[in-house]
Amino acid sequence: MTADATVFEHVPCALCGADDPEPLAWLDDLRFGTLPFPLQLVACRRCGFRYLTPQPRPGCEQAFYPDEYDPYRRTSLTACARRILLRREMHALWPLLAPPRRILEVGCATGELLQVIREAGNPDVVGLEPEPTAAETARARGLTVLTGTLATVQFAPGSFDVVLLQHVLEHLAEPRRALEQIRLLLRPGGSVIIWVPNGASWAATVFGDAWMGYDPPRHRSVFTPATLRQLLAETGFTVLDEHHEWHGLEWAWGLRLLASRAGAHRLERSLARFHLPLILLATPVAALAALARRSGRIRLIARTRPSDAQAMP
Repeated sequence: MTADATVFEHVPCALCGADDPEPLAWLDDLRFGTLPFPLQLVACRRCGFRYLTPQPRPGCEQAFYPDEYDPYRRTSLTACARRILLRREMHALWPLLAPPRRILEVGCATGELLQVIREAGNPDVVGLEPEPTAAETARARGLTVLTGTLATVQFAPGSFDVVLLQHVLEHLAEPRRALEQIRLLLRPGGSVIIWVPNGASWAATVFGDAWMGYDPPRHRSVFTPATLRQLLAETGFTVLDEHHEWHGLEWAWGLRLLASRAGAHRLERSLARFHLPLILLATPVAALAALARRSGRIRLIARTRPSDAQAMP
């Protein structure tokens, strides 16, 4: 079911605020078919940041997140595979996640990452999730999860040691505002960990408008390491680490979305049945991309600057 065209609005660049877009491509919702028309991917002529315009108006986003949207509903097999990846990620990040640190995950969906952190030994975790059913699923896991967003749920300044944004920033209408709010929520020397698709990846180049990282209109912004570093610097953070993921998820999805774009729906269904084997087969290519620092998904760790931390309430 597609949304009405009136729910969209023209937007300026979310990075620098300029309204001087250079058209790059037309993008359709190849995964769920929620769009009434393709949306334009543009690059800001002032700063080079890439984003969609028009975008869904604030408050209209949920029309583009159907019940079968992956983070809200995973089958037992995909849930198991994700859990394995989350455990590996948690172990790599444990020095930042271990107690007594207090952790907030923004856009926690059904709470899988928070559950893994809690099981590893840190129970002081809180989630924030705008979708009510996903938030309720997370609460059913025994997690503390609030329904809402950074704009609607109030936390005291300096409430957390670490804030997690796992494939959330690209969904937000105001990523700059979100990072400014997060900086205020962090204690002196606190960290933010951000996962985003990488618009400078090999997968983005190979698959074009069928690249999974575009996912219009749910993904409003297309970050690269350079533009994400710029945004973090401008909102009071210092980047400590940049990690390129090496599994083949982007490549498996790229093949499926290419089939969807071509109207080869039978082929897409066949590829969907072999989704996990496709990920494994594509992993060597993804690993090469990671070595070249051109993988389809990246993770940045950043810390509040001392000057900002000293100014905290």
